[in-house]
Amino acid sequence: MSSPRFCSECGKPLEADHRFCTNCGATTSVEADVRTTLTSDQTVLGSDQAQSSQPKVPVPVDNSAATASTIITPNANTPGAANTPVLPYTPQSSSDSPGVSGASYSTVPTSGDQFYAQATDADVIPPPPPPDSFISMPQEAPASPYYAPPPQVKGTVPAYAQAPKRSRGCLVASIVLLLVLALGVIGGFYIIRHNNSTGSSSSGQQSTPSGSSNTPNTNGVTPTSITTPGSNGNTPNTGGPATVPLNLKFLYSSVDITLVSVLQANSFPDDTSAPQGGIRVATMESNSTTNNVRYAYSDIIRLVMPDGSIIAPSNEKYYVGPAAGVSQDNWIDFPVTSQNIDLSKLILRYGSATENQMDIPLAPNADLSKYQPRTVTPNSTFQYAGVNWTLVSATESLSANGQQASTGMAYVTVKLKAVNSSANNYSAYPGDYMRLQSGDSKSPPSDFTFPTSVASQSNGAGTVSFAIPQGGTSFTLLMLAQQSSPPINAASVPFQIH
Repeated sequence: MSSPRFCSECGKPLEADHRFCTNCGATTSVEADVRTTLTSDQTVLGSDQAQSSQPKVPVPVDNSAATASTIITPNANTPGAANTPVLPYTPQSSSDSPGVSGASYSTVPTSGDQFYAQATDADVIPPPPPPDSFISMPQEAPASPYYAPPPQVKGTVPAYAQAPKRSRGCLVASIVLLLVLALGVIGGFYIIRHNNSTGSSSSGQQSTPSGSSNTPNTNGVTPTSITTPGSNGNTPNTGGPATVPLNLKFLYSSVDITLVSVLQANSFPDDTSAPQGGIRVATMESNSTTNNVRYAYSDIIRLVMPDGSIIAPSNEKYYVGPAAGVSQDNWIDFPVTSQNIDLSKLILRYGSATENQMDIPLAPNADLSKYQPRTVTPNSTFQYAGVNWTLVSATESLSANGQQASTGMAYVTVKLKAVNSSANNYSAYPGDYMRLQSGDSKSPPSDFTFPTSVASQSNGAGTVSFAIPQGGTSFTLLMLAQQSSPPINAASVPFQIH
């Protein structure tokens, strides 16, 4: 028993003796698609003689009289049909053959079960496939003599589906435009950097900030018309300085503040939050203490206008004060767009609503004496708990140890030195035995650096701060009595701060 065959197109099993696949209609042998040709000595057999087993005498074919062609297709299912001999013949009468009268025929055997007969002097017209099959692939169907499709290369896209070709001119123009824009941006950036580095501006009066507090600091802003300090405030000084130097120094929360300059400008390139410009105050800040300050400028700074209105800052270079041991230059911007403002009439207020506020006039040589610390050096000596003490100095200030005094209050900080020449160690917490009296008020220490223990035959030194009502000038340092063994007697040291 022969092994089953499978269709080369769809892979389905082929029926025995079938020339076509019953699933997809593809031929089972490539020889079945080979076209046949006629020779001059071949004739077409009639249907009767094609199936007869009797040999017939071949008759020459008259090609000039051929008018038609006949296809004789034996039943593909009939065994041996492909091996039946086919002989040429000439039909004698209508009773002998159903062929066409007056026509000559020829048979062209093929290796398969179908035969193609064509006239030798006519174009080849292949027959259609059997009715129980179909052509699965376009290239397997017989080509029609009346239409010759244009050749196409396998894998190419048809012309109608191809994208239109684009001109390279647009691409070149785009690249050139991008290069021009890039060069323009670089050139503008270079000009700005050059102007900033040389300290020049449109009016030729912008200055480069330096370490000196007397140097105006515009921070690259565009100045507007400002009035000269001390004028009546009505005449704009368009040709005057871009900034007004201040050089005003004071303490806030134990930080050394210097107001360097003030100016009004149409815009601040380093402050995009103020597109309409405003008033900028440039400062220098230094925290020489060991305490980190805890204030934000948006909470503790306000600009007081000549009409008494209060304006909060719109932006700052640094949001909070400097940390311990840090110095920094800063600026604070206020959204003031009114023109022809006399800057000397403005007041910069430091301190929140619950703190002892300081109103700083933004004018050169402004008197800030009432905000400056006052220090005296009594160098008063006394004995307490068997230790020799010295009140070295006393300072009254609106801030101490990184804190601003509360409203109506001030700080008095005393510096003490202790020499323990006794045989006993002295140990005590300053808050337990020290008080500062001002009028009828007795205040405990708010902070201290004085040590809690002074060993025998050793020295100790430090400071003690007290928060007292503002306005007093006469003070007394009280050393309280202690119930101990032996008992410690009280001591007091008066001093004055003018």
